[in-house]
Amino acid sequence: MAGAVQVPEVVREAWGEQVVTEFIPWLDAVIAEKAVPRDEYREVLSRLDILEHDVSDIKVDVRELRREMNERFDRMNERFDQMNQHFEARFDRMSERFDTRLTRMEHQTAIRFDQMNERFDQMYERMLVQTRWLIGSIAVIGTVISILLAIGQFVQ
Repeated sequence: MAGAVQVPEVVREAWGEQVVTEFIPWLDAVIAEKAVPRDEYREVLSRLDILEHDVSDIKVDVRELRREMNERFDRMNERFDQMNQHFEARFDRMSERFDTRLTRMEHQTAIRFDQMNERFDQMYERMLVQTRWLIGSIAVIGTVISILLAIGQFVQ
């Protein structure tokens, strides 16, 4: 094996003949153990080329799929936006109707409270008049009784 590999003369002089003789068979064994023969290397390269071609086809397919997905996503977003606008318009109309009805109800409630206040005022005035009549009547009856008692004491 040492004869098959040419060692540069500078290496032979620096290391010496004995080291070169021992080193070359060891190096050949390591290379034989770790290295791949040229035929296997070419076979691996050809397989890698095939894989690279297949992967490039897959990349193209993935790009196309992403483009289609993005287009569908954009269409879905447009539809969701349209639906959202539709719902917002409906909610706005419902809100306007609700506000209109609520305003009408508030107005009616205010009118009813005003009517109730008028009735309470009328009731208060009637109660005041009745209280005056009651006090007046009691005063008149008390006066009549006092007069009758006074007359009754003078008559005896």
